[in-house]
Parts: sequence; structure tokens; C-alpha cells
Amino acid sequence: MASRVEIIERRRLVVDGREIDLAALVPEEGGAATRELEAAPGGSPVDETVVLGTPQGVYRFTVARADGGPLTVEAKPLAPHAEVTRMRVDGTTLHVEGAVPPESGEPAYLFARRRGDVMEVVVPAHVEGERFSARLDLGELVVPGEQRDVWNLRLELGRRGLRLGTHLDGIPNRNEATEYPAAAIGDRRVQPYYTIENNVSVRSQPAAKAPEAEPPEPLDEDAKPRLARRVLGPPAVLAHRLALRLAAARPGRAKQADGRDVRILLLHAWGMGGTVRAAMSLAESLVQSGRSVEVVSVVRRRERPFFPFPDGVEVSAVDDQRGGGGGLLRRLPSLLVHPDDFAYPWCSLRTDVLLVRRLRAMRGGVVVGTRPSFNLLAAALRPQGTVAVAQEHMNFDAHRRGLARDVRRRYRSLDALAVLTEEDRRDYAGALDGATKVVRLPNAVPRLAGDRARAESKVAIAAGRLNSQKGFDLLVEAWRPVAAAHPDWQLRIYGRGLQRAALRRQILEAGLADDVFLMGATRDLGEALSQGSLFVLSSRFEGFGIVLVEAMSKGLAVVSFDCPRGPGEIIEDGRDGVLVPAGDVGALSRALLGVVEDEERRRALGAAALESARRYDPGAVGAGWAALVDELAPRIP
Repeated sequence: MASRVEIIERRRLVVDGREIDLAALVPEEGGAATRELEAAPGGSPVDETVVLGTPQGVYRFTVARADGGPLTVEAKPLAPHAEVTRMRVDGTTLHVEGAVPPESGEPAYLFARRRGDVMEVVVPAHVEGERFSARLDLGELVVPGEQRDVWNLRLELGRRGLRLGTHLDGIPNRNEATEYPAAAIGDRRVQPYYTIENNVSVRSQPAAKAPEAEPPEPLDEDAKPRLARRVLGPPAVLAHRLALRLAAARPGRAKQADGRDVRILLLHAWGMGGTVRAAMSLAESLVQSGRSVEVVSVVRRRERPFFPFPDGVEVSAVDDQRGGGGGLLRRLPSLLVHPDDFAYPWCSLRTDVLLVRRLRAMRGGVVVGTRPSFNLLAAALRPQGTVAVAQEHMNFDAHRRGLARDVRRRYRSLDALAVLTEEDRRDYAGALDGATKVVRLPNAVPRLAGDRARAESKVAIAAGRLNSQKGFDLLVEAWRPVAAAHPDWQLRIYGRGLQRAALRRQILEAGLADDVFLMGATRDLGEALSQGSLFVLSSRFEGFGIVLVEAMSKGLAVVSFDCPRGPGEIIEDGRDGVLVPAGDVGALSRALLGVVEDEERRRALGAAALESARRYDPGAVGAGWAALVDELAPRIP
């Protein structure tokens, strides 16, 4: 079997599924080092480099393997550099400032050298102690022609040359996380940027060759045009109801149990998101309580799972979409998945056929749906002797009209409905009028890697899919007063989604390129959270807000909109977090400033949050689920 090697998030090496923090390969005393790593034989050649700031300094890591040879990692310290802390473009002038090594010497000059030849532009720089600043007229970098030019920046202090870069702020992917304004000079576009090695360069190119818009992220729930849904919505809903009625007219009959206690229906087990994390945490807790559990992924679109699968949990895919194919059925829309469910665009008539077969094959035990469409399908198509439990990850009022109507009518045939908040329990119990058992079972917080957060950190964290629901546009606006008063603080937003490009433009136009960073998705949220002291939830609505509890479990102070639903039940305002009125950007700014400016308050809020998060320990939540499973379906011998 060929060995798989991958570098993720510019800081972790994955070898045959085993993750290695590159910084951990640097000797404690510093200096260069070469390590030979164990890996399965027969792997393909590898030649990758990463520049990363570590506690011992800035290192270049070279991961290499000749065809069939051993895998080696060379860690080599880089020469001292000038650490850029802020850049801004004012008209056609680039302002840059930062830190230099002690005793760097005078005089000081900023050099811009065109890549590929010896053309240089030199301007004076100012050094005071261990700080430097310089101004560069970007017009000096405009060379006539249709070519694309790149100018590398360095600082000359006496006889010492220092490359400009940012390596020590904990952001390994600045070239992706931030963007600076471009100056329009004549018919050219001149823009400072970070290279893949986090050094500062300037790009000059014809305006007509400006970079294209970012491509859409894969498997985002907002990817299909909403106009098409509005135009085709009512006929599609009617077709769905008829198709489901016909499919349910021939119920399966279980001859004997197949030895599976619990099956969890998930849209995409290989994807990212809070529902995936919560479902895997539930599966793990049930396995640890002695149940046999299978996660049934309705679709599969990735080779490797974004989150590692828990030990002891079987994961299978109904409709594997990686290789294309599927014929005409793949090109026709689904009839069984509700058109008003966000899962609808990712399913097809082929998905329907495969999913019906899979549901019919279930024998005994409990099937748990994790979104409305799958809950409705499980209720209608499960064979006799199989218990159907719905798990709602979204709040009672969040469903589209057609879906909400079917939920109220057809959830009555479920054996039980598990919701995340007490408010939802009351609403669903009232709507179903006692026909279905409704219980509150909040999401469990999986055990996260990384250390406990430090109150002295000047990093605020937010995380979630980059879509309208999560309200990151509101958060960027709320952060403006914080950045103005405290430019030494950072806001890091983790996640991916279709609003990434719009958020980048908003950050750029607000002048927050050195203050707000779009970090991309992370496989290791615990490590990301441990770098901050403050977590912000700016959602317009939530089903629960498990990411709040995850942040609290790492000891971060949390500030959140009191949106429907979840935050108001999770946070005790003023004790283990701060709640502000939903959607009130000014109130969010004031709350953030209050926490940012008071380290002792952050420490106290974080300590209380850590204690409160224990209510959502996987053992405690898993015990509730185990009791429900045992009540509805006796253990299979």
C-alpha cells in the first residue's frame, strides 16, 4: 500500500493518517535537524517546503522522499528577518512597520528588488530601538509593459540585510488569511501581498489582468441558486410528498435483527461542520457505552474525512460521488429529499434509489436522523421493528415554510424527537401535541486537543461556516472600534464557505487587513482555540451553538449574541460569558471592548466557562442518549 503524505494548515505533517506537528521536530536547543520518519514502503516522491515560526525561531521545513525511499524532514533555521506587524496602503504609498533584531545598526533603507533582474528601488527607513517604519511610493515600482512584476522587500541596516516577513504571530497562512488594497497607477494595479512563505512582496500587473474571483468552496449548503428554489419550490414539494407516500406504501419487514444497535444518518460524514462533529461525538459516546454504532453517510465527496473517525465507529457511504458516473439518475433531482432542506442540492434520483435500499436493509435497532429530510425518510421507510429517532440540529423556527409544515405533520410518526434546547422542547412538544416523545439532549463537546487558553493572549477567535447565518459580516463591523482602540489584538475567523470573498472585501474596505484574518477551515479547532483568550459568536440564529461550549471547554471568555437559540441556555450572562441583544452590532462592540480591556475579567470568565462546559461532557450527554436508546429498543444480544 502506497504511503500517503500531506501537509495541512502549513504546520502539520500527516503520514499515513498520523499527524506530526512540524514545530515539534525542532530541537529544544535550536539548530538544524534532519529526521527520518517511518512510512509504508512504495510511496510516491515528495518534495514540499514550509516556513513556520516556532518557539526556537523561524524554520524552513523540507519534507522529501525519493521514489520508494525513506521520508525525511529537514528543519533549518532561517536568517534573522524584519518582523512586519502592520502594513497599509494610503493612495499610492505603502506604509510598513515592525520589529528588527537588537543592535541592527544604521543607516536604514528599505529595498524593493524586482524578481528576475537587478532593478531596485531604495527609500530611507526609520529605526528606533527594535522598531522600524518605512514608506514606499508604489508608483516607483511601475515599469511600462504588459509583464507581471514581483518586487521583494528587504530592510538594509548598516551592512545587514533582512527580508521583510511575518512569522511570529501564529498565523502560518497569511497569504490566504489576509489581503491588502491595490493602488491603481496608470493602467497598472500594484498590490502588496504575503508570499506562501509569509514574506512581503509587491505585485505589479496590468489592471486588465487582475486576479479572478475566488472559486466557490465545495459542498457548501448555500451553493444552489435560491431563485431556482423559489420558482420550482411548490411543484417540487408536491412531487416530493407524492414520491414519499408511494415509497412508504411498501414498508420493509424485518425477519431478524442484524446486530446493529444504532445507525446515524448524516449528510456527509467526510465533510466539516458542527453537525458532523456532534454526530461523531454521539457515535463515540454510544460505542463507549457498549453499543454497536454505524454512521451512514448519505453522500461522500471527499477522499479523506475532514475530522478523524472515532475508534470503534463504522462509517459507510450510500452514494459515493467521488468518481462521477451514475448515468441519468445522477443528473435528475431527488424526489425523496425534501426540496426545502439544504441537503437537497447534494442528492439526486440515484441517491434516492440507493438510500431506499439502505433503509429497507436495516433490521432492528435505532436509526437516528440528523436533519429534517432524513428524519422524514427514516419515519416513513424504516422496516417494522426498527425504531426511528429524529435529532434536530436547527431551532424550531428556522425551517422553510414547506418543510416546517411537513415536520409538524409527519414527525408524529417518529418514536422520539431529540432537540438541543429547552425552548425547542416546549415548542415541538406543543406542535406535535403529545404524539411523539420529545426530549432535550444537547450536543456533547468532544475532547479537544491543545492547551487551556491563556487570558493574556491578545487573540479573539470565531468559527463556523462562512454564510449569512453565522453573521461574520456583523462581527467584522463590530470589530472596527476594537481594532482602532487596540491594534495589537487580532480577530481570527475559522471556517470556509461562499461568503469568504464578500468578507475579504468587507475587511479590505474597512482597513482591517492587519486586524481580521480569514484562517480557513481547521481540522484542529482545539489547538486554534487555545491560541486565543476570547471567543465571539455573532450568529443571526443557531440550533444550539456547540462551538460556544467548545470554546468554554478551553477556558476562553465568550461574548455572544443572544440569538435564537442556544446561547441564552448555555451562557449565564456576566458569570461564564457575556450576552448582548441579537443583531445589535454596537452592543457587541461595547461588550468586546469591555472584555478586551480587562485581562482579569477574561481570566474570571474563562475559569467559570470551563466549569460550565462540564455539563456537556460526552459521558453525561452519552448517558442520556443511551437511556433513550434502551427505552425505545432493548439491547440486541
